Amino acid sequence: MQQLHSIEECLFWRKLQKGTVGFVPTMGALHKGHLSLVKLSKHFCDNTLVSIFVNPLQFAPTEDFDSYPKTIEQDIKLLQRGGADAVFLPTEDQMYKQFHNASFFESALSFKLEGRSRPHFFKGVTTIVDKFFNIINPTHTVFGQKDAQQLLIIKKMIKIKNYNITLIEGPTVREKSGLALSSRNNCFSKEEKKTASNIYQGLLNVKNSLNCGENQARFLKQIFKNHIKKFPLLKIDYISIACINTLDEILGVVDKEVLVSTAVFFKSVRLIDNFSYSPST
Repeated sequence: MQQLHSIEECLFWRKLQKGTVGFVPTMGALHKGHLSLVKLSKHFCDNTLVSIFVNPLQFAPTEDFDSYPKTIEQDIKLLQRGGADAVFLPTEDQMYKQFHNASFFESALSFKLEGRSRPHFFKGVTTIVDKFFNIINPTHTVFGQKDAQQLLIIKKMIKIKNYNITLIEGPTVREKSGLALSSRNNCFSKEEKKTASNIYQGLLNVKNSLNCGENQARFLKQIFKNHIKKFPLLKIDYISIACINTLDEILGVVDKEVLVSTAVFFKSVRLIDNFSYSPST
């Protein structure tokens, strides 16, 4: 696996590649969820490039940029075992001072759900992804369904900006307890992870209620809230049932495909999770 430490090295690597190139963007602190995206890229593409870059634009001044886990040596070993062809490790100076050919993608989707709590976040995401797309020129890119809103925004950005890139969706990977894998899970002990898994259990309660015929969004949200209230250390930021395409909140009957999503604070860590649901399934 080649390690590319500059934009120039990345551009040179890209010129040498024949066939399709899959791109998996990450912020490091890799886990099985990231490796599942690498595996998907390898399945569909001739070559796979993974980036590791902790993007400062995705963090507000009050958020945990400095404490975000950085495990480069371990990440490189995992990517080697996962079969990545190359890893791109640019610096902040390279991406934001030396490379100017990018802009953020503004979408109404960016100001809903996560965008209400973190209004800066998707500007940071789309800015850096646009930069990477321009440098790497991938034929494919892989994003996980765990970050469902991000996935929708990147999908729309690719379409509106006419990128010739196929987006591959990777399913959410979970621990045995159901807790969605996240780099931030490393902050938790085994018992704390067990507590955190109740976020997923709360979503399952909503899903089971939908499958049993409950279709009032207000009642479905209350089912989730009632479950989370049992655990004092869990604090709900939001619970949403929204149209899967527009992310507009469903106020009455769930009669179309929806994204059921939540953000919950556990101690000082903010965890997200979701599932999609269609009344026809």
